[in-house]
Amino acid sequence: FWHEEGLGVDEMVSLAERLCHAATWRSRVADTEGEGKFTVPKVRFGRTELEMPIVTCGGMRLQWTWLPDSVPLLSPSRKKVLKSESQVNLKDVIRTCLKVGLNHFETARFYGTSEYQFCTALAEMIKDGECKRSDFLFQTKIQPKKNGEEWLKTFNTSWAHIEETLGHVDLLSFHGVSDSKEVGFVLDESDEGCMAAALKLKEEGKIKHIGFSTHGTAENVMKLVSSNKFDYVNIHYHYFGSYHAEGTDDMMGGHGNLAPLKKALELDMGVFIISPFDKGGKLYKPSAQVARTIGPELTPISFASLHLWKSIGAHTVSVGFARASDLDEVLEAAALYEAGNDAYKGAEERLAMLAEEKLGKDWIDKGLLNIPTCYDESSNGVAIGHLLWLHNLVQAYGMYEFGQNRYKMLEATGWSNKKTFEENVDKMMSFNAGRCYQDDVNLTGALQN
Repeated sequence: FWHEEGLGVDEMVSLAERLCHAATWRSRVADTEGEGKFTVPKVRFGRTELEMPIVTCGGMRLQWTWLPDSVPLLSPSRKKVLKSESQVNLKDVIRTCLKVGLNHFETARFYGTSEYQFCTALAEMIKDGECKRSDFLFQTKIQPKKNGEEWLKTFNTSWAHIEETLGHVDLLSFHGVSDSKEVGFVLDESDEGCMAAALKLKEEGKIKHIGFSTHGTAENVMKLVSSNKFDYVNIHYHYFGSYHAEGTDDMMGGHGNLAPLKKALELDMGVFIISPFDKGGKLYKPSAQVARTIGPELTPISFASLHLWKSIGAHTVSVGFARASDLDEVLEAAALYEAGNDAYKGAEERLAMLAEEKLGKDWIDKGLLNIPTCYDESSNGVAIGHLLWLHNLVQAYGMYEFGQNRYKMLEATGWSNKKTFEENVDKMMSFNAGRCYQDDVNLTGALQN
């Protein structure tokens, strides 16, 4: 790409050296110990007081299968899973992460076999003397339920994997708290609610800290954060937008998740960024315009990471590992962070100037404000803000493939004109709410403001 862009010889040599260095870190780590060994920097994770690596190992791409492990007819043989190549690969990833100080492992009850694969692998490594329980942080996530009793049934399925292997959960999240119903479930202050059940588990020492993850509107995310009931948040916020929160009212005169994120930091919550390189712009396969504008000094992944750590103040970014080599670019970013590299500032300026040139300052400042969400009847379920966000990315940055991928998710939303608006909304998946553009839906009323 950069050769075709006409980069000079010296710049090409420098770029090649940097890329080779980034791709060969594993051999250097294996041979280096003591003070000369690079480790991922750690920061205080808000009020939890945990020392959090600025990169997290996300566990939603390592599992043997997405099929639920708690449904007899669907669940695969546990013995088969734990003897599979998937388990060998997972242990290799864990082992490699620990070698570079990346000691936060995040999974979920909803991630098929991921949770018990992590628990088993970590327990075996403790038994074999490769690590101690105190050497790592384990996070899992449980979806909210209408009451604590139902929620505990799901938690206990996870606890069956965790109790004998790891002993406790360092970070327990209410998973995917996105629509108003789910927000109500976790903010319920009664003794019968999910939060009361989670707090009881904390008293018992089964979990250490309580947080939430979300794909919700900015308004719902702000409600959750402002409640001050949580120690941390797993949130979508990236340079290129806030995923499903983009184009939704943040209750502060803006849109998207930047205001809720700043509020979380103000309240001393830990801030964990979900999917910065996939939902944040498919940056492992960036558009030519994005790569060109960021420039050869930084990869798009390094830029995105440095923007989040330095400009925004996020504590950790999640990488959905499929193999140990997925560490290549993000380790380079971590090294640049530690070295105080500020090349991201110039890239931020160039990207902002390009967007203004392509879209106009007035549209950038106001175009996504006062837009009804897909939960507002005037939208007829269309995710208007989400669509306009994708339009902006395609027009400004040529992010067509990313936009196409995200649009396909909206196309998957079911909708029946034979049902009422409320019935259709009730059946929408909260973590992927809203439907795609419909040429038979008049949005004039929805866009009048």
